[in-house]
Amino acid sequence: MTSALRAVIGIASVFLILVTDGAVSVSAAETSGQREALSRKLAMQKSNGAGWAALVQQARERASFCARCHGEDGNSVQPLVPNIAGQNPYYLLEQIGKFADGRRNDYIMSALARMFSEEDRVVVAAYYSTLSPRPYVADASLAQRGKGRYQQRCVSCHGPDAHGTEQYARLAGQRVEYLRHRLFAFQQPSATPSVMHGVAKGLVEEDIQAITAYLASLP
Repeated sequence: MTSALRAVIGIASVFLILVTDGAVSVSAAETSGQREALSRKLAMQKSNGAGWAALVQQARERASFCARCHGEDGNSVQPLVPNIAGQNPYYLLEQIGKFADGRRNDYIMSALARMFSEEDRVVVAAYYSTLSPRPYVADASLAQRGKGRYQQRCVSCHGPDAHGTEQYARLAGQRVEYLRHRLFAFQQPSATPSVMHGVAKGLVEEDIQAITAYLASLP
């Protein structure tokens, strides 16, 4: 473990002691306001003017901790950490909010998300969504089998190109190790099962190998 990563974990550990365990309520107005702010930031990217250049610089500064695990360009440097380059910006914004208010929990992410201001969340989500994921090379026959299983089990939520939506994650170009980890986690019993628990329970090891290879190879 690098000294930089130890520093991130140390900060997260200290902050977890300082925050309350209860979930922080988020009003509909706050959520709507953040989405509107995000839309304005994304409009800057299309114009590619000075405003967007300033946002990129701001995002890089705010995301300095994120880059330790998710990579400078949003392509993960840790096997069990997801790539977030090219992720749907509204989905990213929602997940940051969930880590901040307790709907999702992670040793490091929960603490870091609580450190972000509303502006930080919007800027970071906009920035990472515009970066390009790097597909992985996969065995062609394995990926082809995975395509068939993906179309049977996953396409209705994650889309024909696996680029996701505002509600469902982009899976195209995702790390195999992370995808496997998440699918195995969804196969475990849960007090609050989701649709993914039902999908994952119907997959055997050969399915998981094929689907993850296919998804990792997509642009």
